[in-house]
Amino acid sequence: MIDDGIHHPWPPPIAEAAAKFLQGHLLECPPLFYVADLRHPIWQTSRVVAEEAGDELGVDFIDLAEDDRPPYGIITTQSCDLAEERDDPLQPWFAVAPVYCVPADAKVLHREYIVALRPPTLVGDGVWVVDLRIEMPLEKGMLVDRMPIEAFPDEPGYISFANLLARRRGRPALASVFHDVIAGTTRALTDENKDYKKLSRKARENIYKLLLAIQDGTRLQPVAAKLYVVTDGQATAETREFFDLWWNDARIVADERGLQLLPTGWLDAQSVDLRLVDDLVEVRSPL
Repeated sequence: MIDDGIHHPWPPPIAEAAAKFLQGHLLECPPLFYVADLRHPIWQTSRVVAEEAGDELGVDFIDLAEDDRPPYGIITTQSCDLAEERDDPLQPWFAVAPVYCVPADAKVLHREYIVALRPPTLVGDGVWVVDLRIEMPLEKGMLVDRMPIEAFPDEPGYISFANLLARRRGRPALASVFHDVIAGTTRALTDENKDYKKLSRKARENIYKLLLAIQDGTRLQPVAAKLYVVTDGQATAETREFFDLWWNDARIVADERGLQLLPTGWLDAQSVDLRLVDDLVEVRSPL
């Protein structure tokens, strides 16, 4: 059905415009739209539209006014699919997620769908972030007469963002208990004590990634699990102290949910057993 609507050649300016952009580049003031069932509104805008609709409730297309749109959007489509260096391009659309600025101490920064950016030319009283809860499909003609805005100061930033998108889209389903045990307990620990927060900041610098092993049961119905902390080099005393404190609280939360949380495992990224890592599930660090 979609292929029947693609005709060649495309308007000449599109290929030239698309060639300038890469995954991770920013666009100024992209549209933000979605479809909602106004009989069951969730987001604030949906509720407002539902109230204005009165008795005429049903499925409706909601497009935020320009003044209410996020100031920027970040391209989440792979660069090769964006430029399509071929004579008969087959992908008219690309995806954009909203980008906005939040205070440096905003709680939203600890949520797994929020990613901090480091745009070298943007100023803001806080931290620029991308919100991956929603992505808008835009036709590539939207790139014409626009210039890309850098979201990161260097190539490693773009590579890290691409890897994060790949992990997010390719991650296996996990039982919700893991969110409570890993992210929930960590946030509670750092919120209740300034000393724990200082420890977490020092530990963050030492962490390469976090991996989860399902020792008994399945990913959706786990019986026993173990968190592996992969450190960049040897684990520091601060990192070990923080995760000891975390485990003391997390195992209680896990037990209440019917999960046995085994003692934390430690791996050095510089000398890791790849056979072991292949069997583990990566989880985003809540620190």
